[in-house]
Amino acid sequence: MYTRQNDLDYSKKLITICLIAIAFLSLGLKLYTTNFSSLPPEDTFGYVLRAISHANGDFTEPPRKTLGWSIFISPFFKIINPNSFLDYVNVVRGISLGISTITVLPMYVLARRFFDAKYSLTAVSLFAIEPHLNHNAGLGLSEPLFILISILSIYLILNKKPEYSFLSFLLVGILWWIRFNGIVMLLVISLIYLINFQRSKNNLIKLAIGILIFLAISSPMLIQKYQQFGDPLYFSQSSVLYTGDYAAIHAENTKSLNYSAFDYIYDHGIASFLKKFIVGGIYNVLDQTAKLSLPYLFFMLPFGILFSFRVFDQNPKYIRANWIVIIITFSSFVSYFAVVQERRLIIHMLPFLIVFAVIPIQRLIEYGFSTFSFSKKQKNLALTVILIIAFVLALLFTTRYQPGDTQLENEKLDFAKYVLDHYEGTVVDSGNSLQTLRYVILTEKQDFKQYLTKNDDRFSKTHKLNVINLYATSLDDFIIISKQYDVQYLVVNKYSIIHEWYPYIENVYDGDYPFLKEIFDSQNVKYEKLHVKIFEIDYNEFDAYIKKNTD
Repeated sequence: MYTRQNDLDYSKKLITICLIAIAFLSLGLKLYTTNFSSLPPEDTFGYVLRAISHANGDFTEPPRKTLGWSIFISPFFKIINPNSFLDYVNVVRGISLGISTITVLPMYVLARRFFDAKYSLTAVSLFAIEPHLNHNAGLGLSEPLFILISILSIYLILNKKPEYSFLSFLLVGILWWIRFNGIVMLLVISLIYLINFQRSKNNLIKLAIGILIFLAISSPMLIQKYQQFGDPLYFSQSSVLYTGDYAAIHAENTKSLNYSAFDYIYDHGIASFLKKFIVGGIYNVLDQTAKLSLPYLFFMLPFGILFSFRVFDQNPKYIRANWIVIIITFSSFVSYFAVVQERRLIIHMLPFLIVFAVIPIQRLIEYGFSTFSFSKKQKNLALTVILIIAFVLALLFTTRYQPGDTQLENEKLDFAKYVLDHYEGTVVDSGNSLQTLRYVILTEKQDFKQYLTKNDDRFSKTHKLNVINLYATSLDDFIIISKQYDVQYLVVNKYSIIHEWYPYIENVYDGDYPFLKEIFDSQNVKYEKLHVKIFEIDYNEFDAYIKKNTD
C-alpha cells in the first residue's frame, strides 16, 4: 500500500543517489587537475615535513603557520609509512582529495537551512564542480579541511537549539589550529548567536561557555606560541605588513623590523594610509572575490545579493547569518590584501557565496517573470539547462589547470643538483629557479623520516649554500644590502622574475652590468625550458660603478 512514508523514503533514497553521483563527478574533476608525479607547492612541502616532525614527537610552532593540518595528517604517515618523500606528498594529496569530496554532504545540510531538497542539491552541484576548489583539493593544502569545518560550524550555530552552539565553538577552536585566520570565525558565530537567540541570562551564559570551550581547544597552541615567541598571538608577518611592500614580508633583512600602522601614518600621512590599506584593500578583496567567482558564480552572485535583501523563501535570520559570515571574513582581510593578494585565504567563502548564487536560480525557476511562469515540467527542464551550462563553464575553466611541466621540473631538479655541487656561499634566487633545492637536499640525505622542525636547518640547508630573500627598492639598493649579508650569487630566471619581490632585476638577464659577472647560463647545458643565469656579484666593481656615476 502506498503511504506518505513511502514517498519520503523514496525522496531520501533519491537524494542519497544524487549526492553520491555528485561526489563522484566532483572527484573526477579534482583528479583531472591533480598531478601525482609533480613536486608539491612550498606550503605542502612544509606541511609534510611538520607532519613527519609530529610523528617524531616535535610540535614546534612555525612562525607563520599553524599546526592543525600537519597534526591531522601525521597519523596517516604512521599507518601507511611511505618510502619516498613524494609518496608522503601523495598521501596528503589523497587525504585532501577525500576531504574535499565528502564535503558535498555538509554542503547539502548547510544548504537545507536555506532551500528545499531540490535547490539544496543545486547548491551542492555548484559547489562540487567549482574549479578553484577542485584544483586546490589536489595540492595537499589545508583549505579542504578548513572549508569542511567552516561549513559545519555555521550549520551548527544556525540550529534552533542553543546547545548545538557548543559544538560550533569547539569546531571554531579547531579552525584556529588549521589556519591562523580561523580566529575570525569566533566573532562570526558569536554575532550570529546573539542575533538568532534571545539575549536572556541563560543564553548569555551558554555563549560564555561556548567561548570557554573555544579557548580550551585553542589554548595549547597559544601556550606553545607564548613559550616560543613570547606572544600567544604571534604571527611573523604582523610586524612588517604595514611597510606596504610584499617583498618585506619574507625578506631576511626585515626579520627584526617592527613597523606598525602608526609608523606608516607618521611617515606617509593618514590620507596615504586610508588610500592604500582601506580603499586599496577593499578593492583588492573585491577584485580577488570576482576572480574567485569565475566562471559561473560571477553572473549569479549580483542577483543573489540583490534578492537577499528581500527574501520570502528563506529564513531572514539565516540570510542575515550568511551576510555576517561574508562581511566579517572579507573585512578582516582588507588591510592584508592591500599588500598580499592571496586568493587562497578567501577560498573558504565559496560555499557561502554559492548560497547567494542559488537564490536567483530558485526565483527564476519557481516564479518566472512578470509575464511568464514555468510549468512543473518546464521548471525541471530549466533547472537542468542551468546546471548543464554551469557544468560546461566549469569544465572549460578546469582545462586551464594543466598538469605541471615535467620537463621544466626535471630541469629545475638538475639545476639544483648542479648548484649544490659547484657553488658555496649565500645566493639570492629572484625567480624560483631553486625551488627544488630543498627537495634535493632532503632526498639526497635520505634521512627525512627523522626530520624535526626544531632542527630544520640540518634538513633544509647545507653548510655550502644558503638561499635567502632580500628586500630592496632598486638594483643599487639591492647590491648594497647584499654586501651586508655576504651574498655571492644572484640567480636570474628570464621568464620568471618574482615582480612582487624583485621588479628591478627584470632587465638583468639580458643586461650588461659590470658588477654582475655571468658564471652560468642554462643554454650552455642545453636546457630547453629553464632559462636561467647565475651572476657573481663583484662588490669592488660595484663601488667603482657607483663612484663613476656619482662623479
